[in-house]
Amino acid sequence: MVAAAIGAVTIDTALLGLIAPLLPEIEERTGAGDAALGISLAVYAAPVVLFSLPLGRAADEIGRRPLLIAGLLLTAGGSALIAVSDSLAVLMAGRAVQGVGAAASWIAALAVVSDLAPPGKRGEALGVAFAANSIGSIAGPALGGVTADLLGFAAPFLIVCATSTALAAAVTAVFPHEGEREPAGSPALRTIVRATRSGIGAIATAITLAGAGVLGVVELVAPLDLDSRLGLSSSAIGLLFALSIAVDAPLAPIGGRWGDRRGRQGPAVTGLATLAISVALLAAFAGTLGAAIALALFGAGFSLSFAAAVPWLDEAFGAVERGLGYGLLNLLYAAGYAIGPLFGGVVLELGSADAAYLLTAGVLAVGAAAVLAWARASTTTAPSS
Repeated sequence: MVAAAIGAVTIDTALLGLIAPLLPEIEERTGAGDAALGISLAVYAAPVVLFSLPLGRAADEIGRRPLLIAGLLLTAGGSALIAVSDSLAVLMAGRAVQGVGAAASWIAALAVVSDLAPPGKRGEALGVAFAANSIGSIAGPALGGVTADLLGFAAPFLIVCATSTALAAAVTAVFPHEGEREPAGSPALRTIVRATRSGIGAIATAITLAGAGVLGVVELVAPLDLDSRLGLSSSAIGLLFALSIAVDAPLAPIGGRWGDRRGRQGPAVTGLATLAISVALLAAFAGTLGAAIALALFGAGFSLSFAAAVPWLDEAFGAVERGLGYGLLNLLYAAGYAIGPLFGGVVLELGSADAAYLLTAGVLAVGAAAVLAWARASTTTAPSS
């Protein structure tokens, strides 16, 4: 059951980058301009913003199993629609359906991983899921580019369609029916306010927004900076970013295990501090090696930060309303990832890449100091379960 859930997480993340290498062919097939292509990418994210909270509540009220199956089937359907599309409108409709499906299955899958985690190992179990998340972000562009070159435009989408359908069949066969679920104790908005105002909920919310925001800043500013400062090719820049993901993936379960055994404050503070150092180093690096070191540290800091934030948010909502918690996680991540590039673009326009890096590093350093101060003042510093 956990394997099927982790497979769903991997597919959902792969879908984000799957289409990127195919944009030139889409432009040729449809005659779309740059603005329209940008909309075709953004339409995938719109359902995340609109439906994450309702889908999270649905995971709690109707159960993980039906939501996971429905999400996987919608992902398959949207992928099939893109495979046969001959116009931008049809492609965008397929991306929107994919977005709804991915949001549903991602939320349900993470709730399943948390539900089935052994006592005292929730952070490690979620770390494995987020390692799969990272693998999916690497595999998506590779799957899209390579299979389209070898087999044609439709191939990567048909592969996703077949894989999602097979996973839905596996979930149908393997997952037991959940029966009647315990009703939610309060309205969704009241639950969210209560959970995010608690100590661990507030810290988890802040780390999620900050982490996703910093990722958005770096993904906008660093490629432009590496191009202008070092003259690196797109391939070289892509490989440098892949290095950060390659560090992120294996550290996720390690950071989760650290939080399970010794408390989540350690990975939280270390992760935020490492992120601050990595972004500051991007302003100071000399050459490609320096950039590689900075981005590798960025991957490590990102992984450790979320190894603390995600279990904390899970624990703030509790088992009965865990699905709503993962819906909020999805929404917070999308919001941070939207704010980051806007911030980075404004600072880049008015100042420089170094100003964007150093301002971001300063915010992260303040965040690390705040979490450390809260941890020292807290009377509940025992390892989380």
